[in-house]
Amino acid sequence: MSHLPGRMELNPSSPDLWLEQFAAMLVRIHNLDVRAPEAESWLNRESLLVPTWTRRPELWRDAIALMDEGPPRGEQTFIHHDYQHFNLLWQRGRISGVVDWVFGSTGSPSMDVGHCRLNLAVLYSPDHARRFLDLYERESGRTISPWWDTHQLLVYLPGWGEFLQVQAGHRKTVDFAGMHDRVEETLADALRRV
Repeated sequence: MSHLPGRMELNPSSPDLWLEQFAAMLVRIHNLDVRAPEAESWLNRESLLVPTWTRRPELWRDAIALMDEGPPRGEQTFIHHDYQHFNLLWQRGRISGVVDWVFGSTGSPSMDVGHCRLNLAVLYSPDHARRFLDLYERESGRTISPWWDTHQLLVYLPGWGEFLQVQAGHRKTVDFAGMHDRVEETLADALRRV
């Protein structure tokens, strides 16, 4: 990999503009004509259990049951497969680079959107995650698959750990206490679209 100018931007002064650029860059990636291996799922379905901390067990049961239907057929594009705020570089308020292409592959564009929504919910809010989805769908003209969206959100189980604070460094303090609720609300949003 080559050195690229820029730095992570985890505390944007204009969250709406930040998310707009976030979505527009992903549309550009999905429109690339690149051959790559087929994407592999990061979800271990055998280890999916309703979390003990939830106040909404039915939500998780519905999400886990949805996975039994299997992935829908649909458009396959080049995907980053780890598209999220830690892999974007910014310079002067604009994206200057996208890094960490080790998982670049061919798969449903909904995989990237769902993965990004999970990361936005974990570090920010369900509103950020929903806004990103809306911006991506508007910019791309695609409708994101609720199955893949749910699939990517379930990767959160059995739970995310302290590595998030390591990734964020001193740029942003991770609110671990509210993380479960933020992910749960984003999961509810995904399931409403099934």
